[in-house]
Amino acid sequence: MPDNQISTLTTSENGGSRTFSFNAHYAGANPLTPGAPTIDVFSGITIVEDRQSRTLTVSGRLTGDNFPATEAFISDPIGQSVFLDIGYYDGSPYTSLWGENSGRGIADFGVTISLDEQGNFTSILYGKQQFSLAEWNKRFERADPHQNR
Repeated sequence: MPDNQISTLTTSENGGSRTFSFNAHYAGANPLTPGAPTIDVFSGITIVEDRQSRTLTVSGRLTGDNFPATEAFISDPIGQSVFLDIGYYDGSPYTSLWGENSGRGIADFGVTISLDEQGNFTSILYGKQQFSLAEWNKRFERADPHQNR
């Protein structure tokens, strides 16, 4: 598969909700480590937009090299970003990156994002707890990626 490509995209509509599902493969080389293989990340993501409740439910899985770290986030129309998850893999570019490693787990996530009338993010619902965007993102900004959150 060529680098940086969405391999599948499906959409469906059911009453007041729309579902978007896609798989993608992104790869890139680190110019500071000549001769090292590319860093590959694979994603499978589903986004369900519920227009009645004005929410996006985002769930998915990331796999791949995850070196030195991987961050997944989503942005709204005005540029606000929300972390979906982060991952970190111990190793080195010379021992951790050979092959695509599409079966190596990085992150599994599922979160519901509340929206305003224009589709901009207003808050995060995770489990039964509500977070402001800043509170939610701080969980990831301060996280030790070696530890479970």
